Amino acid sequence: MSHFAHHSPRLLLLASFPARLAQVVPSFRPHPARWRATKGAALLMPLGLALGLLLAAQLQSPPAQVSQTDESSRQVATATIQRLEAEQADLKKAIAQLRTETTARQQQTTTDKSALSDLRRELEQMQIAAGVKAMKGPGVRVILDDSMAKTVPADDDPAFYLVHEYHLRDVINLLWRSGAEAIAVNGERLVGTSSVYCVGSTIMVNDTRMSPPFEILAIGNPNSMEDALNNPSNLRSLKTRVKAYGVQFKESKQKEITVPAYNGSMEIKYSSSDSVD
Repeated sequence: MSHFAHHSPRLLLLASFPARLAQVVPSFRPHPARWRATKGAALLMPLGLALGLLLAAQLQSPPAQVSQTDESSRQVATATIQRLEAEQADLKKAIAQLRTETTARQQQTTTDKSALSDLRRELEQMQIAAGVKAMKGPGVRVILDDSMAKTVPADDDPAFYLVHEYHLRDVINLLWRSGAEAIAVNGERLVGTSSVYCVGSTIMVNDTRMSPPFEILAIGNPNSMEDALNNPSNLRSLKTRVKAYGVQFKESKQKEITVPAYNGSMEIKYSSSDSVD
């Protein structure tokens, strides 16, 4: 509805007001002078109508500006939506790229962990072989000690009643041949560079002075090592001293023993590695 249409009932009401008043009040008779004034007002009605049409036209012009404003707002909103959609697409691409990189790094990490695990196992085996790692397992326990004889006959050599370094070496070598995986003498782990020798009346193991009794712990198959120790063909010199002079030699199987790690020096003074073509 236009502005003029909205206000036209009021204009019609003003034009018909004298007639309506005469109908409501029968005794009302417009005064001739007043009626002439009313007729003059009626003459002004066309001018009022023209003015109303002009005002209506002016009032109808702003909606066109509003329409332009709405169009501009829609364009801004459309541009904003397109920009956000483009940013969203870029973010999705970045996320996909990051996921790909993450997957690749996880796979690389898994590969590195596997390689590291292999290196650790290899290192542990080398440590065991080198004797620098403590070990635990079943094995045998051997005790060697001097004779319990209180007196030595005058015609006997007192050395026959003692445990010597070669007795220790014989027992140790027999245990190695019987499948021992780790051996210790009085807490000293034996490795490839270990030595058992005598200085005067003192036995040295890994440059450590020792005195009887000597406890030898060996990890390995208890049955095979015990069979080797009890075999009459083995350790003949030691077993002769046991029978003739009372030198003590005892062995027993153990469900679990612990052999400590080697804590001596690994220094090599005179040898070096060299490539061979």
